[in-house]
Amino acid sequence: MDVETNRQRAMERRDFDYYEARNRGCYRDVKSKDITSCKGNASILQRLRDQTWDTSLQVLTISEHYVYDNFVVGEGDDLGWLGYFIGKSKYLYDLRIKSWGEGENIEAFIEGINRNQSINSLHIGTDLRGVSFRNLRPFFRNNNNLYQLEFNFEVGLECAESIAFVLDENRCQSLESLRFEDCNLGEDGFAVIATALRTYPELEELHLQHNNIGLTGCTALADTLRGWGASNLKHLDLDGNGIDDQGLQTLAAGITNTKLEELYLSDNLITAVGLRSMSDYFQSESCCLKTLNVLRNDFGDEGAVALADILMGNKSLTSLHFISHQSGITNAGWAAFSKLLCDPSSIKSTYHSNHIIKTIGEYEMPRTPLNIRRYLELNEYPHPAIHKILKSHPDLDMEPFFQWKLKLLPVVVDWFQSARSRMVANDLIGESIQSQRQNLPSRELSALYKFVRGMPALTVISYWQQQVINIQARRRRLDVEEETAWVRLGGRPRDEGNVEFIQIGAKRMRQE
Repeated sequence: MDVETNRQRAMERRDFDYYEARNRGCYRDVKSKDITSCKGNASILQRLRDQTWDTSLQVLTISEHYVYDNFVVGEGDDLGWLGYFIGKSKYLYDLRIKSWGEGENIEAFIEGINRNQSINSLHIGTDLRGVSFRNLRPFFRNNNNLYQLEFNFEVGLECAESIAFVLDENRCQSLESLRFEDCNLGEDGFAVIATALRTYPELEELHLQHNNIGLTGCTALADTLRGWGASNLKHLDLDGNGIDDQGLQTLAAGITNTKLEELYLSDNLITAVGLRSMSDYFQSESCCLKTLNVLRNDFGDEGAVALADILMGNKSLTSLHFISHQSGITNAGWAAFSKLLCDPSSIKSTYHSNHIIKTIGEYEMPRTPLNIRRYLELNEYPHPAIHKILKSHPDLDMEPFFQWKLKLLPVVVDWFQSARSRMVANDLIGESIQSQRQNLPSRELSALYKFVRGMPALTVISYWQQQVINIQARRRRLDVEEETAWVRLGGRPRDEGNVEFIQIGAKRMRQE
């Protein structure tokens, strides 16, 4: 078969070789205005042609309507030529497909994508018009720069299976972010995707909002996360997925080993029962979560209490977002958060309160009660526990510390000195903290006075404690002497009042 015949067949197929043949070996011979349907598209193709960093097109959006730098697929061979120049480009790093137009020559367009090795981010926001996603296998196999893959259209089960097949067969090690946003995958569709992700522990972000994954999806995702072991996942968005308490409990078991920093669970069916199932995760030393969103979940005051309980002792979470009136939280629920931030029942309880979290409620906290906002403001300062102790315990009770006697007195003095220096170090402080700082010397004197006043009582108690110890020691010594005497007498008599037995024992000792 001669060269001319091969060229003719390539032109009939309209594949990559067809466009290469049209360019006669040098694609600059073809004028952009002659191969596109409008000037805007011609300008984009010209910029794709330029193989220099400062002039070549780096971000490309394909849409239905022309906006600056958007490619609009019109009549003719727009899509085929666009695919050809994408395949040639060395600098295109972001491709966003929002429309295929009429879909003419879509196969040639996909072949061009498959030849590209510069794209870092691929967004598909339209259905594939009957073309299987499996046709993109060469792209995932050959592109080592892709770090973000995003889908934003109604993905049916068949399409989900095709995507899962490509991800599983062509493991893309560079992929860090995967997005299925508003795709309505359903439980079965997401389950096949989650199973394919078992070989992607490098993923750092999973955006899965509004896919109705349900319990089956939660189970599949939890299995995948457990299989990752120590993964890199930091962001997990599960908003609007019909997740109930059982689903959350299943999911909680899977995120234990992750490095998750942001978890979004808004618009689901979560109650206090589901929130309590996350207690072990939040109490674990490995918990790294900084942000938890549970907006528009009707968990009520019981859920607020559950959140306060599971966050007691947590060392990572800084932002907890919900809308109080949509979640059914009243004063009782807010009281639980107040106790979480500052438990005034004792100095020890105040010290062990949560001093990490900075936001509770909405983002700007317009409905968060004032006393809770003030505690959250204290958490912004260095050493918030000192401020809370001084605020909640104006008259420090020293009696619980008397058990350490005078040993603790230097510690008390050092603590007040440390509190003074740390409060002075804060230049931007509120009026209440300024007042605390001004009152600190008098409170220190009050605490020292209580120690001095308690010393006589400590001395009396110590004297009688020593007397009891001495008496008990003498009693033990007399018991030993008594046993020794009975041994020398030949043992204890059955009737210790038997004088004759004692006389016989004494006679034996004289004979000895």
